[in-house]
Amino acid sequence: MNSRKRICVIDIGSNSIRMVIYEMFPNKAFVPIEDIKETIRLGEGINDKKELKEEKINLALKTIQLFKKVCLRNNVDEIIAFGTAALRIATNGEVLLKKILKTTGIDVIIFKGEDEAYFSFEGAINTLDIKDGVVVDLGGSSLEIVHFKNREALDRISLNFGAVTLSEIVDLKGKLGKKDENILREFIRKNLENVDWKDKIKGLSLIGVGGTVRNIGGIHLYMNNYPLELLHNYKVDIDGVTSIVNSLKDMNFKEKQDIQGLSKARADMFVGAAIAVEEVLKYFELENLIISGYGIREGVLYERLSECGKVIEKPFEDGFKDIVEVLNINHFVKEKQYEIFKKIYSKLAENYNFKLENKKIIKLVTYLYDIGKVMNYVNYPLHSSYMILNLGIKGIEQKELIASSLVVAKGNKKYRDLEKYRDLFKDEEVEELMMLSKILNITNIFYDNLLLQENDFELEISKDEIVFYIKYKEENDLKIIDLFISEKKFINTFDKKLKFKLKN
Repeated sequence: MNSRKRICVIDIGSNSIRMVIYEMFPNKAFVPIEDIKETIRLGEGINDKKELKEEKINLALKTIQLFKKVCLRNNVDEIIAFGTAALRIATNGEVLLKKILKTTGIDVIIFKGEDEAYFSFEGAINTLDIKDGVVVDLGGSSLEIVHFKNREALDRISLNFGAVTLSEIVDLKGKLGKKDENILREFIRKNLENVDWKDKIKGLSLIGVGGTVRNIGGIHLYMNNYPLELLHNYKVDIDGVTSIVNSLKDMNFKEKQDIQGLSKARADMFVGAAIAVEEVLKYFELENLIISGYGIREGVLYERLSECGKVIEKPFEDGFKDIVEVLNINHFVKEKQYEIFKKIYSKLAENYNFKLENKKIIKLVTYLYDIGKVMNYVNYPLHSSYMILNLGIKGIEQKELIASSLVVAKGNKKYRDLEKYRDLFKDEEVEELMMLSKILNITNIFYDNLLLQENDFELEISKDEIVFYIKYKEENDLKIIDLFISEKKFINTFDKKLKFKLKN
């Protein structure tokens, strides 16, 4: 009997309609297995007559009908559908909702502006390890802003403009002239004056949710030759956002379509939306922009799961438990390896000045160093390294993620991907990664080959040697270690000899 469940979340936005199907595991872990988006511009022209255009209603209906068929083919158990600003504003939105319900059986919920803001916040805060900040979600017809402290939403507001709205104020498809740019910026600033808690958020980080900020992040990482194509928890400073705006505002439509990192579907309105994000950063004097790969859809899902008892207090710990469940990792075994690694690391930390924040790295490498074996045992550390980078692990800095992948890949200085990420690490941090890799190697030998546990060995460090005293073993067992450890590489890494001795 399959205890897993499939839930589809459909987001009917002002710019696009998107469906994501999630596979739910028994302990409430979830992974997306299908993601489809259709850009129909439902909110186009809505601020003029407060009505959805007939052709947009028909296109939205056909899209939802198509999504329903995809759900049926994927054996979806539950469909959660919601509408945002366009359906909230439109006087004839009920027409579309009734047609959807009649033809598909899907009952669409219309979010209030502040509810939309809250769910965007939920999607971001449950996947990032940040205590205080501001969440912004720029949709097609609205801008949601949430101020949070100690991971609790304190203030939230929904402003009545978005990417589609801005594209109707001035022509954004071609080059943006100075006059139109000034009109746009003045309009945005005027709306931002509605936020009466400006002084509370000065100096905080801005967490961006939605397509606009993902495109900002995508463009920025290409412009800066960032070595990892991963947007979640990618950071862009105010100068980076301004640089993107200044580069694109002087381009014609064709040139913008060719920009790496920018969705072609957003090329005709992106500049206005990017200016809005830039103005938010400037107006509130925020520190930087952090891209969230998770948003309102995941927020809705988290709210649904909270009703089933899933409460997230620590995003990394919760997300890591999800990874362990999804990959069917033996927690009992890995926890023993984790304890061995921590014991060795703690002792070495007394003599070596470790710089990196290693708590999350240690957990990742001990639990995930061998997941690449499911692909191919040959070169499995390289497969594991790739998987760590691409599993979508929540609540972790990108630098920590990259460090974990390099440790698992054996930390060899000749390993080609080390140079790829070299500029992200200081020299002493690179040396530290080499040390962590050697500790991982010893940990694996102890548990996998000698069947040792945390209390079966002691560690002493002198001026010239690092000595492991192994309990309850025979002389031949120590020879196993020689098969796996290079004395020369160890000395090069730790500048000390490595010894293993029996201690009964």
